[in-house]
Amino acid sequence: MTKIIAANWKQNGSLKLLIKLTRDIRTGINRLKKRPKVILFPPSIYLDSISKEIKKNKANNKNIQLGIQNISPYNNGAYTGEVSIDMTNDFGCSYMLIGHSERRHIFMESEKFISNKISIAFQKNKKVILCVGETLKDYRSNNTKQVITKQINSALKESLQLIKKNKKNLVIAYEPVWAIGTGRSAKIQDIETTHTLIRKLLFKLTNDAKSEIKILYGGSVSPQNAKEILDAENVDGALVGGASLSAKKFIEICRTI
Repeated sequence: MTKIIAANWKQNGSLKLLIKLTRDIRTGINRLKKRPKVILFPPSIYLDSISKEIKKNKANNKNIQLGIQNISPYNNGAYTGEVSIDMTNDFGCSYMLIGHSERRHIFMESEKFISNKISIAFQKNKKVILCVGETLKDYRSNNTKQVITKQINSALKESLQLIKKNKKNLVIAYEPVWAIGTGRSAKIQDIETTHTLIRKLLFKLTNDAKSEIKILYGGSVSPQNAKEILDAENVDGALVGGASLSAKKFIEICRTI
């Protein structure tokens, strides 16, 4: 099974820096004997330039795809500052990142808002990485199961029929909020327990008997812990934040598969 290693660059970098980062990642991936599927999520303002950089030497870069960090829950129209899903076609975006904890907690996106984004993405036959995860307070209160279950049910309920028709278009990324950017990754036992919960929930909702829906882990993934995380049960890849801003670190994570 091919692992997915996604790089979320968030609101970081400059055009020059990110073009070089893309080029270095592309070169590094091409040198690996076993290549994962790599998805790059640059700031949307740089999508055009990163798309062109990915496409250079296209024959050797089939494993690298482009994604967008956020999309509008609306079609084209009077929504100042937003990027519609149709606009992503101009840059060859394969994946939409939806429900990241920073969108939920900093920008106060509601479950309904996230559900609307999921719906529009599946209506347009796009691939989605849905992020879910509990806060430190939830974790310490043993509420992880309840939080994850609510987030997945709320996000997917309006799109279940479309998801069932093309399960491979959905990826779930489990990112405990307290582990993102803190250097503190979840314990392997906790990761396996939560990923197994998600796997069972997806089977219940979509009858995903063949595990076509992939489940990634995100939260302080590094070259030091990547192998143990990626070898864990029901972990199909990783969503990498800070470490993905270093080509060397990101390639080392990819190498651990």
